[in-house]
Amino acid sequence: MPIRKAVVFVDSSVLMRLIGMDGDAAARETAEQFEDRIAAGQQFVIPVTAIVEVGNLIAQQSSNRRKLAERLQEVLRAAQAADPPWIIRAVTMDQQFIQELLDGNSTGSDLVTLIGDGRLGTGDVALLVERDQFLRGTQYTSAEVWSLDQELTAYS
Repeated sequence: MPIRKAVVFVDSSVLMRLIGMDGDAAARETAEQFEDRIAAGQQFVIPVTAIVEVGNLIAQQSSNRRKLAERLQEVLRAAQAADPPWIIRAVTMDQQFIQELLDGNSTGSDLVTLIGDGRLGTGDVALLVERDQFLRGTQYTSAEVWSLDQELTAYS
């Protein structure tokens, strides 16, 4: 069985920057980092969790919602290209997914403890579940989480 390169799961914090929610300067900086990572041969996954979180955050903005929604749409359409910069995989919210979420995935703490201590939110833990299910279902051997959240990055 051939060994595949590691993949990078893009957290909502990075996706928000890519589409300009933190301003154009932050968007350019993050886009440059993204291009550098592509040039280095990294393959990306946009978790369904990040798509949902960013869409919700856009809807809660007081201005620029349409512009940000259009930018999110561009990111998602790029996944449909012949040679996409990212993979979007189907996720099934079944009993196993919920159990892994409740267990806190591979963090060593359960969901109530993670949320109660303010360490990780449900979306962060769901991203980790998506990552681990991806690894179990593919030939990839490792997956990094690209996040601006140091706590989440610690579980990468």
